[in-house]
Amino acid sequence: MTSIAIVGAGISGLAAARTLHDAGHTVTIFEKSGEVGGRATTRRRDGFTYDSGAQYVKGGGAVSEAWISGRFRRDDLIDIGKPVWIFDSQGRIQEGDSLQNADPRWNYRNGLIALAQKMAEGLDVRLETGVVRVQRIASRWRLLGTQEYFLGDFEKLLIAFPAVEAITLVKASEMAGELREAVCAGLRETRYNPLISVMLGYRPVPRIRAYYALVNTDKAHAISWLAWEHEKTAERVPEGAGLLIAQMAPQYSQEHWDTLDERLVEEVAERVVTLIDERPGRLVFWDVQRWPYALPLEKADGDRVNGVALPNGLAFCGDAFVGGRVHLALEHGVEVAKKVME
Repeated sequence: MTSIAIVGAGISGLAAARTLHDAGHTVTIFEKSGEVGGRATTRRRDGFTYDSGAQYVKGGGAVSEAWISGRFRRDDLIDIGKPVWIFDSQGRIQEGDSLQNADPRWNYRNGLIALAQKMAEGLDVRLETGVVRVQRIASRWRLLGTQEYFLGDFEKLLIAFPAVEAITLVKASEMAGELREAVCAGLRETRYNPLISVMLGYRPVPRIRAYYALVNTDKAHAISWLAWEHEKTAERVPEGAGLLIAQMAPQYSQEHWDTLDERLVEEVAERVVTLIDERPGRLVFWDVQRWPYALPLEKADGDRVNGVALPNGLAFCGDAFVGGRVHLALEHGVEVAKKVME
């Protein structure tokens, strides 16, 4: 048995933790926020339940499908039946790719965070426990929190959060200089797009459509994604209400990052009206979520980074190496965990 610390309780970190735990290793997960899941999260406010980050888990991955539909299956698992259609910079809407729409789009009646919560069951997860510095002492890794609070010594360390934050942690830590430089050089290859999610709750329910969501394909519209959240399940909204989620394009998100929420909601709502050629009923609810490291624009070479790190009992996993899809992050966590054991 090996003691292993994992920093970050997103889907990739949890997948790595489950793989290592299954093999009999002692695993401790440290998560700075108050919940597991990372971007695969769910908010509940004023009777509305919505996925403010990742929208679903795409089917097609052998490991992720086996875990979702088998090992970590929940009774509230759903496959979003309606397709995703596309639109261009001029707002022209048309049917999406039939092959892509044939794959399952997994979610849960109670929100996407249900997957992370299920995966975390039985694991030692320390929430609201940020790791700000690590020290390489002999053959172990010492983890320190705020005000140098001692979190523990571990034989191996796996970092599973965005590359930008990983670089900050590595730079603040004590390890061999050549290891620090090589790891940071590899992680710097990652470039993230920011994303602002705007939730718009209406009463009465907006008009029923042939699709569940729209995605912008030419990347030249202010809206990159628009979803009818209440199409997932009726439990997502109060009776007689509907909920739209607009995820804004990177340039728009960057330009409006500091815009006041009320003004942002007003502008985004008008853009939605123009796109769908419908003015929904009265706006009864809204929320805004900002994701500074939402989707990797450019990915780091995970084999290169871990090739340097693994001989030192250090490893990295997550969307920085595979992109923003939840199922890819999950499978990368499994892959890296196996390399850690090797």
